[in-house]
Amino acid sequence: MGDPIINLEEMLFRQIHPNCIVDGAPASDRFKPQPADAGFMSVDRSSITSAASSHALYVSTGRKSSAVYGVTVGEFKEEEIQCLSDPLSETVSSSANDAHALADYNPHDEKKWKLISKRLTQKARAHGQLHP
Repeated sequence: MGDPIINLEEMLFRQIHPNCIVDGAPASDRFKPQPADAGFMSVDRSSITSAASSHALYVSTGRKSSAVYGVTVGEFKEEEIQCLSDPLSETVSSSANDAHALADYNPHDEKKWKLISKRLTQKARAHGQLHP
């Protein structure tokens, strides 16, 4: 992991799987780490990539995403979640991703993640779908 992201205005993009769109918006569990994520939620930085490019790179590896939504670094900070730069190197199965970052939920008890996720989902919905 890299340095903390300090620009509070920077949008962090989150890919939303087609099965996780409810009534045209992301389900609230899309804005929290999943069980295999060790308390870190993957996002992409708007200062390095666009929502369209983030989506294209994500689906180029065979993963599914029907929408990109976002939350700002400042909105994560309001929830006491630090965002960290985490560029990914190219591997056999995926391209490099210089824009990759992580939202660190580990300081919070896992029981709080659901409540935090609901609030962040509302903020993402307010920003609207960023791509396509």
